[in-house]
Amino acid sequence: MSGTPPSLVPTRVQLNRPLPPLTYLAPEDLPAGVRVRVKLRNSLAFGLAMGPDPSPPAAKLRPLELVLDPFPLLPPKLRELHTFAARYYGCLEANLLPLSLPQALLPNWEADEDGQRLSFHRDRGAWGVLADLGEAWHRDPALLPTLLHRALRRGAGFTEVRLTGAPHPPRVTPAQAKLLLALEEAGGSLMEPELLEAAGVGASVLNTLEKRGLVTRMKRVDLLAQRREAGTDRTVVLNDEQQTALDAVALGAFGVHLLQGVTGSGKTEVYLALAERVLAAGRRVLWLVPEIGLTGSLLDRLEARFPGRVAVGHAGLNAGEKHGDVVRLLFNGADLFVGVRNAVLAPLRDIGLIVVDEEQEGSYKSEEHPRVNARDLAIKRAQLEDCPIVLGSATPSLESWQAAQTGRYHLLRLTQRPAGITLPTVEIVDLRDAYRQARRKVIFAPPLLKALTETLARGEQSLLLLNRRGYENFWMCRACGKNLGCPHCAISLTYHRGDFRLRCHLCGHETVPPEACPDCGAEHLRGVGEGTEQVEEHLRQLFPAARILRLDRDTTRRRGSLEAGLLAAEAGHVDILVGTQMLAKGHTFPRLTLVGVINADQGLKVADFRASERTFQLLTQVAGRAGRADLQGRVILQTYSPDHPAISFALAQDFEGFAASELPFRQGLGYPPFTALSLYRAEADTPQEARGALEAFRQRLSVPGLRILGPLEAPVPRIKDRWRMHLLLKGSRGALGEVLARHPLEPAGLIHVDRDPLQFG
Repeated sequence: MSGTPPSLVPTRVQLNRPLPPLTYLAPEDLPAGVRVRVKLRNSLAFGLAMGPDPSPPAAKLRPLELVLDPFPLLPPKLRELHTFAARYYGCLEANLLPLSLPQALLPNWEADEDGQRLSFHRDRGAWGVLADLGEAWHRDPALLPTLLHRALRRGAGFTEVRLTGAPHPPRVTPAQAKLLLALEEAGGSLMEPELLEAAGVGASVLNTLEKRGLVTRMKRVDLLAQRREAGTDRTVVLNDEQQTALDAVALGAFGVHLLQGVTGSGKTEVYLALAERVLAAGRRVLWLVPEIGLTGSLLDRLEARFPGRVAVGHAGLNAGEKHGDVVRLLFNGADLFVGVRNAVLAPLRDIGLIVVDEEQEGSYKSEEHPRVNARDLAIKRAQLEDCPIVLGSATPSLESWQAAQTGRYHLLRLTQRPAGITLPTVEIVDLRDAYRQARRKVIFAPPLLKALTETLARGEQSLLLLNRRGYENFWMCRACGKNLGCPHCAISLTYHRGDFRLRCHLCGHETVPPEACPDCGAEHLRGVGEGTEQVEEHLRQLFPAARILRLDRDTTRRRGSLEAGLLAAEAGHVDILVGTQMLAKGHTFPRLTLVGVINADQGLKVADFRASERTFQLLTQVAGRAGRADLQGRVILQTYSPDHPAISFALAQDFEGFAASELPFRQGLGYPPFTALSLYRAEADTPQEARGALEAFRQRLSVPGLRILGPLEAPVPRIKDRWRMHLLLKGSRGALGEVLARHPLEPAGLIHVDRDPLQFG
């Protein structure tokens, strides 16, 4: 490594790969938490320096290829959160780092502070000086304004012009003098378009000065946030319940508050009022939402209330936008950051409030390594930041509800919608009766069909929910009874009529539907079940003049398509919305008065102890979309199980009744919130190999106070040609953490752990 001082010491380096920490030779005093580049076999890899290795291997060690950061870029409290999350979830801090910093974000070593470039300190091995400078930079990022500028001007961003400090030559043209004077008056730096306009000169003048070394141009990316036109802020006077909730949240101290309010009760207004207080006090706000679709309308409101102070982060952004918003956060350029799951690890400093909207949503839990839960990490981050956190929901998770009942969380209630807006009426349609009357299965029972017709006649909107995409759920042969399954996964293929494909929703395998059964050769293949695509087709046949919009994962793949569809529906340009659960929560459609659930008990047919809870939450949330303005709402639930508690309590909009019914069942069986879980998954080429790995692991367990179930075949035993087995551990969080500490897993081994699992499929 060029310029490396002679004193090199063995240093632990974590890589974001299925490998244990490795040891390399690194400069002495290199601080833990800086990113490095190392040679791994014959390739280069990014890593995270973790400090000196107290017991290095005897083998010959390679030196680092490059030190990328002059000091740790993450704020100190966020680094503490990384350390906690790595220990709790059984992963490496290097696995978490990309969730906070894009790999392409690299510091500029030629940035200088007080006339000394960072590269000068690096080349003389003054890592202690750089560490002190990093601590000062975290307190005041203005100390190193060009730290994350790009030297090259290619790519997206804005070009900034800076004086180099070189002495002026004896002769400059009047145009050049104007430009230099404008730069000096601006403090030595200005964006290129503003500079050219202020000096009244052309770009050729700037090019000449750059060639003579008087100015330098660099790419600046910290203005790339999704800029929105600030609309008019809707001033809302809080009602008594909202004001009570607002006053109950003490700022400046850690506390977990569960804001449980009926749908449409104005939870967002409480969040906004809290955010206003926090920003006025000079601190920042982290606001989490469960899905991309909820950020569009929310951003409009936030920009209207806090113009120019909002940044956003979610998977729908391109690499440049993500890069730019992270730079904004590192330079304190945004006071409020709103995003989905990974935003909990955003490099935001001095947080004074964390909001987790729709806290019950499973999308806060990652189902890929590292399997973190953003809601739970948000609580830990609030503790580290010593600030309040508000978990909001109309249907809280039973874990959060039980914590509020036992006093660990502070319960805040909103029981009323704003004046003049009432809860929708909810009615049940028994599909067993509809089948007997029609003597066949029906998609729309007569009461729902009649309600759709009347709603269209009044010029109002309807929403139909079916949480299954595609046209038909699967194809089967009526001669031999076999389903057409995925060759790589143990599930049936779903028929998508628009693409004329049978598609696996797990691995993506697809094929053209065969004319005859692959097993028996009979030409008796038929589709079974219905998805959103089929519902849309029937609606177009029944209501040819209606404006129908389907929103599911198949129709929203293109960037911006989901937000465009939601905006069209909010503006009243859609008569009937058809979609999956992405439409169920958080959206406000002023003209929407009818919600129909095609098959309300579909989610109950899953082998999961949370099936009833998820069904109740989904039905209550989607019912809350109806009648949110001054129009009366109506909800029709079609079901084969009208007496199931999840259905009956959703019919009554009774969350407390459902919780009182469900919690004793959980307690009796030893499930959360009364017991913590760790799920150990093994994946292998054969089921015997997967089972053997878990059995050997079980034999090694020596932690008391555990209940162990398995090894058992996973509900979906094969995905992407890999066989899957489960081992479920029940116990206290302390006992499960002790298992991780005593029995660490090999990163590249067959077994992976999922702490506090939400999905068992």
